[in-house]
Amino acid sequence: MQTPAESILHSSYFHPTLRFWQTCAADLRPDNLIYPIFVTDSEDAVEPIGSLPGQARYGVNKLEGMLKPLVENGLKCVLIFGADIIITYYTPQLLSWLKE
Repeated sequence: MQTPAESILHSSYFHPTLRFWQTCAADLRPDNLIYPIFVTDSEDAVEPIGSLPGQARYGVNKLEGMLKPLVENGLKCVLIFGADIIITYYTPQLLSWLKE
């Protein structure tokens, strides 16, 4: 069995989650996962995605309600898919929700 290194150099990752990913290549835990979020331009929509069971496109007014339980259960990273203008405009609002 290999003993863990006493110190690990990081390649300038500024966020604790990014640093954690860099140090645990063989360790699979919820902290390692990225949750995909699909955003639609209809603000109050929840549109199921047929090819991705359990996933939907969410309007910006529905994101907070969908994300809060996931964050409370330890979600640390999301990957947002959607129209560029929507993501650019609403990312600051999304980040404020996640920080709470």
